[in-house]
Amino acid sequence: MNSTKSKPVRTFGLSLAIFASVMLFTLLPLLQVAMIVAVRVRLQSLSLDVPGEAAAVTPLSAGGSFVGVSDANLVVQAIVGVVFLIIAFFAWRGRPSWIRFVMIGAVVALTALTIFFSVVPLTADPDLANGLDSSAAIAQVLLSSRMVLSIFVAFYVVWYVNRGPARAFYRGYYLPLPDEKPVHDPQEAQ
Repeated sequence: MNSTKSKPVRTFGLSLAIFASVMLFTLLPLLQVAMIVAVRVRLQSLSLDVPGEAAAVTPLSAGGSFVGVSDANLVVQAIVGVVFLIIAFFAWRGRPSWIRFVMIGAVVALTALTIFFSVVPLTADPDLANGLDSSAAIAQVLLSSRMVLSIFVAFYVVWYVNRGPARAFYRGYYLPLPDEKPVHDPQEAQ
C-alpha cells in the first residue's frame, strides 16, 4: 500500500484533543451559564403567599444579585463557548486546512484568559463587606483546579495537533516518503 495515495484519518489522539478542549472551553462555560440563569430565574419566580394577605410578597431576589455575575459576562461567556464549538466542529472535520492553526490559537487564547480570570480572584484579598464563609475556600480550589486543567489541555492540544498524523489529517494527504540512501556510498570513500 502506498502511503501517499491513502487519505489520512483522524487519529484517536486528535479526537481526544478536540473532545477535551470542547469539554473545557464550551461545555463547562455553557453549563455555568445555564446554572446561573436557572438559579436566577428560580429565585425571581419565588413568591411568598401570606395567608390573609391580598397580594404575594415580593420575590426573594428583587433588587439584588445572588449569583455575582453580570448579564454581560454571561452573554460573553455563552458567545465564546458557541464560537469555540464552531471552531471545534471544523477542526473535527479537518477542513479547511488552516483550521488547525485557528484551533491552536483559540485554545491558547482561552487558556490565557482562564489563567488571568483565575489568578485575579486567587490573589485578591477577601472582601469583608460580603462576609466570610466557607464558599471562598471552595471557590479557590475550583479556580485552581480549572486553571491547572486548562494548562494541561492546552499543552496536550498544542502538542498533538502539531504531530505528524494530525498535520497529515488537516493537510489531507501524507507527505511522500524520503528516498532511502544507501548505507555505504562508494563515492564517499574516495
